[in-house]
Amino acid sequence: MMPGDDETQTTEEKLPTLEDIMGELPIADEHKQALTNLFTNLATQVVEGNQKLAAMEAQINELNTRATEATAKVYEGLSAEQRYQIEMAKAAAPAQAAQTQMISAMLGASRNPGGGLEGLVKSAESLNSLRDFLLPPATPQQLALEQAQIEQIRAQTRLMNKVTGKKVEDFVEGKGE
Repeated sequence: MMPGDDETQTTEEKLPTLEDIMGELPIADEHKQALTNLFTNLATQVVEGNQKLAAMEAQINELNTRATEATAKVYEGLSAEQRYQIEMAKAAAPAQAAQTQMISAMLGASRNPGGGLEGLVKSAESLNSLRDFLLPPATPQQLALEQAQIEQIRAQTRLMNKVTGKKVEDFVEGKGE
């Protein structure tokens, strides 16, 4: 309780003050005063912290409002398709950054022996061996399903070759069908 708060309370619901509680403790007066000061400072810091948090929250809300208004202005006059393209470009940015890093690592292989492309290959080999260790071998049903999917793709390719009139060499297994 802060001093001055007891004026707003009635006598029925009056809560004990910090001084009342400290008066009951069997310790020296200087220790009581030190504890009172400690609790008072702690309460003051909590109140100040809450005020700072409220101010920061208000500032964040204001910044969000400004950002929303700015975004609305940026998209003003654009079609839904154009907005979609912009949002997709934003969403693709992390993938593009990763691709750029991968290409950079591959190109850096000549300058950094043991790194670059070699590091990527070792990483891929490690991932493949971990996958092989964690995943059980394919069941006969899975193998048959995979083979059926491959056959379906081949049939679709042959059909498209007939429809378009193009002749594409068969470079997949099963040549000469």
